Amino acid sequence: MRNRSLRCHFLLLYLLVALMAGIVVPALGTWFSMKAFRAYQLQRRNDDFDNLKEALTALYEEEGGIWKHRRVMDILHPAPQWMGMKITLLDSNNRAVFTLPDPGPQMNRKGHNGRPFPPDDKKEDYEHIIIHLGRERIIGTLDIYQHIPSGRFEHSFLAYLTKYTLIGAVITIIIALWLGYIVAGRLSRPVITAIERTKQIAHGDYSTEETLTASGIRELDALTRGVGDLGRSLAGQEKLRRRLMTDVAHELRTPLTVAITQIEAIADGILEPTPERLALCVSEMQRLGGLIENVESLSRLEGENITLHPEVTDMKEFLAPVLESFAPLFEKSGINFSWTLSEKISCSIDRDQFRHVIDNLLSNAMRYTNSGGNVIVRLSGHEHNAVIEVSDTGIGISEKDLPNIFERFYRADESRARVTGGSGVGLAIAKAAVDAHGGKISAASVKGKGSCFKIVLPEV
Repeated sequence: MRNRSLRCHFLLLYLLVALMAGIVVPALGTWFSMKAFRAYQLQRRNDDFDNLKEALTALYEEEGGIWKHRRVMDILHPAPQWMGMKITLLDSNNRAVFTLPDPGPQMNRKGHNGRPFPPDDKKEDYEHIIIHLGRERIIGTLDIYQHIPSGRFEHSFLAYLTKYTLIGAVITIIIALWLGYIVAGRLSRPVITAIERTKQIAHGDYSTEETLTASGIRELDALTRGVGDLGRSLAGQEKLRRRLMTDVAHELRTPLTVAITQIEAIADGILEPTPERLALCVSEMQRLGGLIENVESLSRLEGENITLHPEVTDMKEFLAPVLESFAPLFEKSGINFSWTLSEKISCSIDRDQFRHVIDNLLSNAMRYTNSGGNVIVRLSGHEHNAVIEVSDTGIGISEKDLPNIFERFYRADESRARVTGGSGVGLAIAKAAVDAHGGKISAASVKGKGSCFKIVLPEV
């Protein structure tokens, strides 16, 4: 099938509609109208013949079985409905009683000078109709020749109608093509713009400076907005990717650089291989190993082959020991730590994996909350779900960073600085673990006022 533009398709569609509306529909309407009009004429003629038959029969009975010329002439006087007809009334012996129009003294039943009526060369122009009169027996016959119109009027009418139908069709086609061109242009412009935008995105141009003009068509505006949102999303992902590469390189380089510097200095004899220096190298290697282990855990949780070992767990019974183990650490940091746990809330969880999630949230709350602040943990039920909230009054997360905190290695420049010691994958691991359990994790925060992390798990 040949590919055509959207504008071409619309022009062809409008042309087809114009042809249907300007030619086919009027032609069909004319044909049906003419057919109905002819049927009406035939029915009216038959009604006239029936009335004439009834009137002549009544006249014959009234006159005592005699046809009187003058009385017949009163009934068969020239009238509009008999125009174009030759009507001859014959008695029961087939003798002419009256003829309309009156042929005069020199014209017999066959016509002038004995020629037959209608003429042989004009018979196709006449319709011969025989109507018998009488109720119980034939008392007479109407011999009728009706002249079939030559069709000049009909031909003239049809020619007139055809002429103006064609003129109307041409005007309709021109208007339709003009409207089709305008509508097709209005429809195709946002589509073409979206196509060009997707081509730019495919070539790595995620710039969003271009303002897309609204077309006023809801679906097309949604399409162009969707393409614009896609570009902005990919631009953000590209920014995160570059930042990720920088952060990963830094996270890997720092412990390696420290360890290599110490080992090279010891190998060159600059430094003594004291237990403290060797312990520093081991510590940096352990830090590097921990980072690699976190990345492996995240990849395993986000992979399709993750294997959980869930068991139905009373969430209060599960959370209470974990919170109690963190209480001394919060107390040592000078942070007020409290919790509220509802009864009889059970979920199907992998206890080990979910323990890592809670540990991460509590560690972050302690790390980013200053002494004298508050950290509160709540467990509640809502619409057949278990809701776990960890809220703090810490430094909070800025609005621009909040949508990205669950990305790998993402840390806000200020509130999640490297000096706090985080690797940037803890929240990504927590999200992957919660997702694997069929739950959802979200965060709300106000810069300088604190954060609240919420986990929603289906109850069992």
